[in-house]
Amino acid sequence: MNCKYFMIVTITLLPFSMALFQEQESEKSDDKIVIPHRDENTIARRDFMRTKLLYSQNIFEGMTTGNTELIKQGIEEVQSITKAEQWVAIDDVRYQKLTDEFNTAVKRLETAAKSGNLEAIALRYYQMSTNCIDCHQHIRKADYEF
Repeated sequence: MNCKYFMIVTITLLPFSMALFQEQESEKSDDKIVIPHRDENTIARRDFMRTKLLYSQNIFEGMTTGNTELIKQGIEEVQSITKAEQWVAIDDVRYQKLTDEFNTAVKRLETAAKSGNLEAIALRYYQMSTNCIDCHQHIRKADYEF
């Protein structure tokens, strides 16, 4: 049973580790390259998305510690951020589809959290994580300012 949890946590952590590594690498390269002026809205959106990442890390912490209340709190925080005025609405069909998929993944994660089944929670967390990565890859490919 412990091996099963280890595998689930490892699989769940992998996308975030990769995303974090990519973000750190891009920040390193940003230090070496002169970045064109970024307006306040771009900076605000970037900070806003980093907040979403912090909230999702609360979910992960809850999974690793078995703290279902922390998991539920993290889910509520992630849901609240998607309802906030700053949630970026890009006029792009693919972006809208990815946003819908993310919201569906968060709702499924919420359902799993209510059950208290850590395996189900880990699976739904993984699905939510991959939605985040897919969307951010799309944003980078479309060259939107984030």
